[in-house]
Amino acid sequence: MKKLDCLFVNPGEPGSGRNPIPIMPAGLTAIAGYLARHSVRSAIVNLPSAGRREFDLPALIRESGARLVGIPAHWHRQAGAAAALAARLKKAVPEVRTVLGGYTASRFAAEILRGCPAVDFVVRGDGELPMLELVRAAAAGAAALRRVPNLAWREAGRVRLNPMTYSTSSSGLGIPVTEGLGLILNRDPRPRRGVLCEDGMFNYLQARGCSESCSACGGGRDFHRKFLGRKGMAIKSPAEQAEDISRLMAAGFGRVQIPLDPLDSDKYRLGLLSLLARRKKKPVLKMELCGLPSRELLAAFSRAAADGSGITVFAGSGSERVRRLNRGRFYTNAALLSALKEAGRLGVNVWVTFTTGLPFETREDLLETERLIRLMRSELGKNRAGVYVFPLEPGSPMFESPARYGLKLRRRSFADFLRQGGRYDIGYSTPHFSEREIVRNLKCLERLAAEPVRPRADRQLKKKRPL
Repeated sequence: MKKLDCLFVNPGEPGSGRNPIPIMPAGLTAIAGYLARHSVRSAIVNLPSAGRREFDLPALIRESGARLVGIPAHWHRQAGAAAALAARLKKAVPEVRTVLGGYTASRFAAEILRGCPAVDFVVRGDGELPMLELVRAAAAGAAALRRVPNLAWREAGRVRLNPMTYSTSSSGLGIPVTEGLGLILNRDPRPRRGVLCEDGMFNYLQARGCSESCSACGGGRDFHRKFLGRKGMAIKSPAEQAEDISRLMAAGFGRVQIPLDPLDSDKYRLGLLSLLARRKKKPVLKMELCGLPSRELLAAFSRAAADGSGITVFAGSGSERVRRLNRGRFYTNAALLSALKEAGRLGVNVWVTFTTGLPFETREDLLETERLIRLMRSELGKNRAGVYVFPLEPGSPMFESPARYGLKLRRRSFADFLRQGGRYDIGYSTPHFSEREIVRNLKCLERLAAEPVRPRADRQLKKKRPL
């Protein structure tokens, strides 16, 4: 085993299908690539996609001499596994120092350090420079640790929060995405649900930050400003994005998902698609949008993406009133149907996802969502609707300002999120629906979205039958 300064371990249960978050945050490879450029030796282990006996972590730490173990507590559903992993490694290798990072860790940094003695440090916000400085300062004492940007740590038994002075700029995102892939120790980085792959698609993040602050999202503009120290957005240029995707395809990742839609503008997406078409690179693409795709974007997507590609639009609610009150980018149902029909004419597969339980939603609003899903099926002749579950997210406007939305929260602390259960553990209720009713409504919408669509001819025959 080669010598390491730092080992990153994405928490989870090896060889199990029970991991709620089977993929690791893309930030791990970005940080590892950044450290490598500064002569810091690191490696990455993704436990959820590892074989049951693929890694003996205590032995790996001892043999490599790693002084730090970085553990992401990015998504709230992996927070419990992150805390448990830190405790297990600290017990097995007491001299190693553990550091948590990611969105959830950033939001609850002080609470984590007060309640989790096995966690030595929390890096808040972007981790490239803070991790570099922490590796250099960890053995040098308190004076050096005080100079590490974004660091939360204990000094003389008290929690200390260093100033949030670092966030990655657009130029700082210029490291090719494939640089960190070579530092992954897993035998196979490309299983169906693996290191950076979800349902066989590589999750490619081309930006950090967001221009919106939607009510239910824990990664919006206000969260970045308040808890991550980010005042704007960092985004790779279209040329850098195209180069990244070309490198991924050469490395065997021909299916790429772009799950972030930070700007209410087609500029970067159109630039990327134009360059891919010019290079004659045709990946299978999944592009996720908060707003509606323009005709120009749909046409560019049809030229640049391979068969099996698609666009996902997050509508949230079928009620225009609820959508306006909760989403940053508003559009009408008529505009949505028009975009879907245009996508059909251009041969672009567009899915629209809905949920329920959003603030201000009434029973009539829920029925409007049901009616819109049925109308889409009728107008398009095929199913274009999906339903997603949106449990309470730390850092979201709903979590930070529940009174503003009239919500009753069942989770308020990091410890509360450690106790959350399965997929339908929503964590809040609204003035119109209890948590149990929200779950019931979700399951009803899921059943509706899963209903098979009859062929158009069958529907027309049924319309002609007498009542």
